[in-house]
Amino acid sequence: MEPKEMARLLGGFATEKRVRILKALMSAGHEGLSILELSRATDTTVVDIGLSLESLASLDMINISIINNERVLVANRKVLNSMFGEFYEHYVVGRENVSESRN
Repeated sequence: MEPKEMARLLGGFATEKRVRILKALMSAGHEGLSILELSRATDTTVVDIGLSLESLASLDMINISIINNERVLVANRKVLNSMFGEFYEHYVVGRENVSESRN
């Protein structure tokens, strides 16, 4: 993943509300949460969630589907796993390799 793309995705975590939303959606698993359930789980108003969801959806960090005429939100684990996996490889494992080569 290019540094520019990585920085763009990190912007998804720019506010505490977005972090709480992503945490709640990750905890909910593949079933996801409705906007009302997400509001209750994060102690965030529906209006505030709407603004955050717009940003998260534009970053492809969440998926939104309609089930029984209700929006259901699910964390996009593929994108999140890719991003955190890349961080781990470059900044944790890669750093260990640099330290080992210095010894």
